[in-house]
Formats: sequence, C-alpha cells, structure tokens
Amino acid sequence: MLVPPPEDSSAHRAASAIGGIREHVLAVVLLLLALALIYGRAGGFDYVDYDDVDYVTTEPVRAGLTVDGVRWAFTSFHMSNWHPLTWISHMIDVSLFGLAPGPPHLVNVAFHGVNSLLVYLLALALLRNWLASLLVAYLFLAHPLHVESVGWIAERKDLLCGMFFLLSILAYLRYAARHSARRYALAACAFALALLSKPMAVTLPVVLLLLDFWPLGRLRGEPALVLGRRFPAYAVLLAEKIPLFALSLASGIVTLAAQKAVIVAMDSVPLDYRLVNSVVAYATYLRDTIAPTRLSILYPLLPIDPITSFLPSLLVLGAISVAAVGWRTRYPWLLFGWLWFVLTLLPVIGLLQVGEQSHADRYMYLPSIGLFLALGAAVARLSGAASRKALLALAPALAFYSFIAWVQLGNWSGTYMLFTRATDVVGESVQAEVMLAGFNLRVGRLQEAEAHALKGLSLNSDSAAAYAMLGVVLATKKDYPGAERLFREALSKAPGNARMLNNLGILLAEEGRLDEARQLFAAALKSDPNLYKVRENLKRVGG
Repeated sequence: MLVPPPEDSSAHRAASAIGGIREHVLAVVLLLLALALIYGRAGGFDYVDYDDVDYVTTEPVRAGLTVDGVRWAFTSFHMSNWHPLTWISHMIDVSLFGLAPGPPHLVNVAFHGVNSLLVYLLALALLRNWLASLLVAYLFLAHPLHVESVGWIAERKDLLCGMFFLLSILAYLRYAARHSARRYALAACAFALALLSKPMAVTLPVVLLLLDFWPLGRLRGEPALVLGRRFPAYAVLLAEKIPLFALSLASGIVTLAAQKAVIVAMDSVPLDYRLVNSVVAYATYLRDTIAPTRLSILYPLLPIDPITSFLPSLLVLGAISVAAVGWRTRYPWLLFGWLWFVLTLLPVIGLLQVGEQSHADRYMYLPSIGLFLALGAAVARLSGAASRKALLALAPALAFYSFIAWVQLGNWSGTYMLFTRATDVVGESVQAEVMLAGFNLRVGRLQEAEAHALKGLSLNSDSAAAYAMLGVVLATKKDYPGAERLFREALSKAPGNARMLNNLGILLAEEGRLDEARQLFAAALKSDPNLYKVRENLKRVGG
C-alpha cells in the first residue's frame, strides 16, 4: 500500500494559524458578547455636566441635521475645536433620537464595537494568526483606558477618528499589496475623514511608514527608477506619502487656530516642566496600560519630583527604547509597536500644553493599538502549544481588565459618580468641586452645593469658575447683592466669558435692571453665538 507524502507542515501550520470562517465567526461573537457585557448598561446613563451638554444641546446641534447645521460644523471653532464630522454625528443622533442621553451612549458603544472588529482585521492582516489577533482586539475592546472614550458622549470624536484611522490603514495595506490610484485614494479619503473627526489622526502617515518597516518590509526594497534617476526605497516611500503629510499639516494649522484660546501661555507652563511632564506622562500611560486601577477624568498638573517620578520614568523609557532599537532585526514588531505608541501620543503629550491636564485616558485610544500589536506579534511567533499556553496565562489579566472596565464605566453614569471618583483618585480639585457644586444645585441640594463651591474657592482663590458657581448658589438663595459681587469677580478673572455674562444678566434682569441685562446678554451672545439660552434671555428683556 502506497503511503501519501507528508503535507508541507509549515504551510499547514500557517493555514491553521490564520483560521477559517468558523474561527473568525467565533472571534466576532466573543468580541460582541464582551462588548454587550461590559458596555450594555450605558444606554441607561445620563449626560455628565462636563462637555456633554455643550456637545449635544448647543445650537445648532440640538436642531438635528440641517443644511445650516452642516455649514456651521465646517465653519465653527465651537468648544475650541474643529471637527465637523463629529458635530454632524451628534446632529444625526438628535434627528434620530431627540435629546435623550441614552441613545448617544449606545451609539458610542456601537462605534467602539466596530473599531474593535477593525482592530481584529488589522491584527489578522499583520500577524496572520487569528488567536493572536483576537487577543489584540479583545485588549482594545475591554481595556479600561478606553472607557473614557466610550462612556463620554462628548468623546464621540475619538471613536469616529479611530474608525477612519483604522479604515485608512486597511486601505493602505491593500494599496501596498497592489498599487493603484483608486486604492491610494481610498486610504487618503479615510484619512481625511479621520482628521475631520479629530485632529489626533495627524500621525497616520508616520504609522504607515512604520508598516513599511514591519511587516511589509518595503523599506528594504530595491532602489526605484524615477525620471531616469535611482532613489532609495525610503525616499520613494516618503514621497508617496507627501499628500498625506500635506493633509496632516493643514489639519494642524486649523487646529492651532481653533485651540488658540485654550493653549496655555508658554510662560505659565515653562518648557522644562513640559518636557519633564511629557516623560512622566509616557511612563504613566505605560503603567496604566498594565495596571489600570487608578483612572480618573481629571489628572491636574502637579509638581513633579525629579527623584521619585522623573528619573524612574526616564530610565524605563530609555531602557525600552534601547531594547527596541537593539532588537529591531530579531524582534522588529517590538520597535514597530513602541514607535506607534510614542509617535501617536506625541501631539497630545503636553509639549504644547492645551488645558490643565497632565495626561488623559482618552488619548490612549489609538496609541494603545501599537502596544497590543507588539504583544500579539510575540504570541503569534510562538508554536501552537506555546501560544495556547501564553493565551491561557493572559486569561486572568483579560478577565481583570474586563471587570475593571465594567466598574469604570459605572463612573460615567452621571456627574456625581464621575467627579466623586475623580476626588477619590487625585484628591481635592477645584474642577471637581465646581462640578459637584453644579450637580447638587441641579438636584436642589443648596447646602451641599454651597459647601462644594466654597471648597473650590478655598483650593484656588483665583478660580473664575469657583466664583461663578458660588454666585449661582447665592442667586438661587435670592442673595442678589452677594451673587452680583461674585459674578463680577469671576468676570474680572475671565473677561468675556459668555456663561458668566449670561448669569450676571439673568441676575440683573431679576432685579429689574433690564438695560444692563440687555447689554450683558448681547455681549454673551457676541462671545458665543451658540448659546441658545442667551438668545432666549435677550428676547425676554426686549433685546
């Protein structure tokens, strides 16, 4: 009896590793089940008084999807941002569901689910191993660092940007496999949509160059003949991405114009502090990726100890960087994943300080993918038995991350939970006290509201927000002279603030000082034309 020749074992193992339809369906089902278990209850959550209302109930978003609204989305720098696609997304929500907070939460969850499936496809294309790809996608879906981007309605921009960012990469992989103008155009269009959602996508051309390094290996290609001259592969690949870099540059210029009002003056946060904080922030993101147990909406800028914080952070980052470069030939995915993490975080690491945060969980939505892909690549290179053991060893960590994400999501159920948690994590904060004062005022607990506002003022006697909040509390108590004094003090620290002008106008209107109220409402409307309540107030006083 003839014995058939043995099959090509390496080809068989490769085909088994990449999986078939059954394996991919199983992966999708597991991801969607995890999505439902971790994030399903978000549909019962409220708005949080931290950007949500400004993103959803401001004019013209609250009118739903209209031609005027779309025009406004492309021409407005509302909330010191330019992300027209994000505004349009919120308008569509209002047209479909009204102003109830539950549906936008579930839309965020759906986008995160789509992005997790796209991460699975990307990992499968790069790693050629379905189990390792499932690991990468599950980490992306369930990691607690991503809860902020999903649970916060106002962070829809993260989810949209992430979706088009991933679609652009997948389109680029098809273009790299077989060049065509159509495939390049698809990648460029998806990139443009990512930028229209959130400018953090500006680093995508650099990520594509990383893909050229690994796994595509295009950087090692033969010199190309262009117009009769030979150019090295890296020069051709850079030239190939010039249109994409041009899109990044244009987006960066518009973003700087939009955020001019919130970019912290360079002299108020010195360059040496920003450099030190950037190093510590990178190390903090790494720590929170491994052990995400102390997450918060707020991470205020604080003094940094050079011995206990800066030096250990610098040593960790330096050691990983040296290892990644030194092992670039043997373990190229390590350098790939490390540079993805470092470079995609660069626009928000704090070298150009925007706002008062030292770092933020939401900034890791895209950078974390590089770290997860590096881990997945390491698992994919193991033998079948060894990879299964590695996944089994990682199972407790995956379960832990899923549970922490579920718990963390609960903090986004409303303002009180969110900022109580922030106080527990980072300690006393003016911002948290003001938000908690506003929450207590809204539910009718005047004594608690006043206590939080006074606490905020005691933490920072120069805080315009604390003065304004205490003014609102006193106005609610009918102490109009005291409220007026506080509102004027707040305006002296934040001249032209539309909400403070509006609050003072309301107060003066209550006292019958209608001419003064009209002037204040007009000034508030000029400062921020999107505050529909100001327009209503102006009409009430005959403006």
